[in-house]
Amino acid sequence: MKVPEDIKALDEKIAKAKLSSQQSEDAADKHSDFSHLTVGVRLSVELASGTIVGAAIGYTLDEIFDFKYIMLLIFTIFGGCAGMLNAYRYIKSISTEKR
Repeated sequence: MKVPEDIKALDEKIAKAKLSSQQSEDAADKHSDFSHLTVGVRLSVELASGTIVGAAIGYTLDEIFDFKYIMLLIFTIFGGCAGMLNAYRYIKSISTEKR
């Protein structure tokens, strides 16, 4: 029994699609480990940078106006809160992308 040419062509297209799908799944598995590391590093940077920038602004205002470290304390707290807010927004954006 002879198989028609259009069925052979369809079979080849299905085989190519399966191979392509399998390769993309393998790439996604390798990428997922890297993306977890990326998320962790970005969260750390968001938290630290907010605190450091807040502390720098507070220290500068203390030096300019001679407030004896009151502004350093206030702006360090504000910077930490801003860093936590940025980290929360990033986590929220990741969770909506994965849905």
